[in-house]
Amino acid sequence: MAVSMPGGDVASRLSGYLDGLKNRHGLEEGEVEGNVVRVVVAPESVPQVLATAKAQLKVLHLSFITVVDWEGSFELTYELLDLRGGTVRVKTVIEGTEPVIGSVTSVYPTANWHEREAYDMFGVAFRGHPDLRRTYMWQDHFDHHPLLKSFDISTKRTFEGLR
Repeated sequence: MAVSMPGGDVASRLSGYLDGLKNRHGLEEGEVEGNVVRVVVAPESVPQVLATAKAQLKVLHLSFITVVDWEGSFELTYELLDLRGGTVRVKTVIEGTEPVIGSVTSVYPTANWHEREAYDMFGVAFRGHPDLRRTYMWQDHFDHHPLLKSFDISTKRTFEGLR
């Protein structure tokens, strides 16, 4: 499959990315700083924003998804890599103790692993994920998410009955 990359220098290309996302989606915030485009979107808009980034803007690679537990809300950051020197960071915040957000595996297949990891470590569920199961922790008999700030590291309580 041949892909034509947008031309121009990095600064004008990143400015075009920001303008393209602003024109198609209601962004809460957006700025270009150095070689990074940072946008903040509503959780329900994430799949559409990432689909636009890939299909229209030709940002072809999802590098990773990070999660920050703010005790009562979760901040997710999707890091997209422009293979010619730029980065697009899409941030969103999910409120509540049982977070659910739409999966982006149909847009970026690399999201499969990252979403599973976020589910395993933080308990963030991704609606529509093709295979949402644990990556590191036990599949059975371990209902905890070890990177939550509320996770109690009491070895006796945590691993009781698993040995």
